[in-house]
Amino acid sequence: RRSIDSRLKRRWDPPTGSVRLRVAPRVMSATTQSPAASAWAAAGLAAFPFLFFVSAPYGKLARDGWGAPVDGRLGWFLQELPSPLALVRALTVHRDDDDPSSSCGAGRWTTDDGAPSMALAAAALWCAHYANRAVRYPLTRRMSPTTVPVVLSAVAFNVVNGTVCGSELARRGCEAFGARNVPGLALMLLGVVVNVTADEHLRALRAKKDGGGEGRRRERRRDEPRLGKSDEHAMPAGGLFDRCVCPHYLGELLEWCGFAAMTGTAAACAFAFWTFANLFPRASAYREWYRERFGAENGSENGSRSPPRRAMIPSIASA
Repeated sequence: RRSIDSRLKRRWDPPTGSVRLRVAPRVMSATTQSPAASAWAAAGLAAFPFLFFVSAPYGKLARDGWGAPVDGRLGWFLQELPSPLALVRALTVHRDDDDPSSSCGAGRWTTDDGAPSMALAAAALWCAHYANRAVRYPLTRRMSPTTVPVVLSAVAFNVVNGTVCGSELARRGCEAFGARNVPGLALMLLGVVVNVTADEHLRALRAKKDGGGEGRRRERRRDEPRLGKSDEHAMPAGGLFDRCVCPHYLGELLEWCGFAAMTGTAAACAFAFWTFANLFPRASAYREWYRERFGAENGSENGSRSPPRRAMIPSIASA
């Protein structure tokens, strides 16, 4: 009996010394399961076909019956501003959570050697993008009126999207920005160049039409846009506008694909898909809008410039 008791004691008694286990931080990847990000991507997948039939009524596609009008500049500012606010709030709220999926569990924004983390770099890029979209963009151009439902739906989208993306970034608070993040950053910056360049092209075109001047009096060059059936709009020409109708949409898609590749989070991948699901149907609607006003692709009897072959992605998507 004594022998059995001693064997049981050796088996079940806790050791007198303590052993501390240190678990290596786990780096999340785009394949890491996130219920919120999965639900967000599923919502984008469901909305994608619907948006081919119902386009948001603002800009060239504005139409009656969609609620009270709102000044275009004010509406744009109000709907874009919540995105960086939601991201920053999510980063602040979730960064100290004791989450087992965290890459460090400490909620810091620098690595052990003091270098900025990947999450901090991603948050800075996100806020810079929306500073341009919410402030600079509406202040530098004339914008058509929007409507209250459009503004409210955009606010809801940006709050959810910023929260979902910020919550995942918060778990990467002390993951170093390294060489693996550079290709995604490069793609994002390429998208910024494409987007801003195309936006400035459109702004200059509208400013020339609004102001008249030399651009109206001299003979039109071959690469200049023609006016449509009304004198209100013109067909953009030159650069990527000769390859697709909406290169500014292409630039934004490249931005967020690059952001997803740089951060490697499921939420950023869901946002990149949402960008495509929202902008590609709208680019297709713009292509049809230009066709109605500027003739078929091979030109029309009045010699107006035909719309480019593609809607948003040159040489790939012909819709």
